[in-house]
Amino acid sequence: MEAPLYFFKVFTDEAKSGNPAACALFSQWPDSKVLQHIAREADQVVTAFIIPAADSPYQYHIRWFSRTQEINLCGHGTLAAAALVRQLKGEGSYSFLSEYGELTVQANTHYLQMSLPQWPSDVETLVELPTALLACQPVEYFQTRDLVLVLADEQAVQQYQPDFDLIRQLSQHALIITAFCAPDTYVLRYFAPAISIDEDIATGSAQCSLAPYWAAKSGLTELKVKQLSATPASFSVVIKAQQLHLKTQAVYLPHLTRVNATIA
Repeated sequence: MEAPLYFFKVFTDEAKSGNPAACALFSQWPDSKVLQHIAREADQVVTAFIIPAADSPYQYHIRWFSRTQEINLCGHGTLAAAALVRQLKGEGSYSFLSEYGELTVQANTHYLQMSLPQWPSDVETLVELPTALLACQPVEYFQTRDLVLVLADEQAVQQYQPDFDLIRQLSQHALIITAFCAPDTYVLRYFAPAISIDEDIATGSAQCSLAPYWAAKSGLTELKVKQLSATPASFSVVIKAQQLHLKTQAVYLPHLTRVNATIA
């Protein structure tokens, strides 16, 4: 069984920017060691793998791998998978099922809109914060899956100097730093060295923590988002009841497509 490996830039409509991801569609799951080998060879921030679900032609099972390990709930890998399905099957609403939950992406020609879970933030819950992280003078901090530090302003987020050895030792999945920019924008940076992503370019899953927090703080249900990585990324989020919708685009890189594996 052979499966082409497709490459995309996500959170952008231009090939020169955005967050890179690879994706492959199999008819059934290969061994996990094979998937990890493919992800390592693909050498992208994330490689997403999908197989068709039995219940619906619009459902797929999905798994995500960094260069070194399987990871959970990867937003930009899911967007790459939706872009691949859109390319192969056309526009539609596609569901991606994983052991960490279900993600739905409305894949239209001009945009991808992904529905994400909301992770409530309880700033009253005591979080054990390493003393060294207090040097950036967080206004507030809390944890969901990730540790989130709220800084005073965009400049503080931009100038933050991460200690990757320290961050790698955190018990949380990753470190997010964030700040609000009036009237309707929040900024962030995302560090996950424990899964071989020192600083992510654009992170869909981070919005599960940040969008509900900033919506509650600002009273807004529609927010603009800027991720201040070396390759800046921007998108938008909308809060509706228990739903979080992230709207962006992805670009296919046809010159990189190749056969990724032969599986007996």
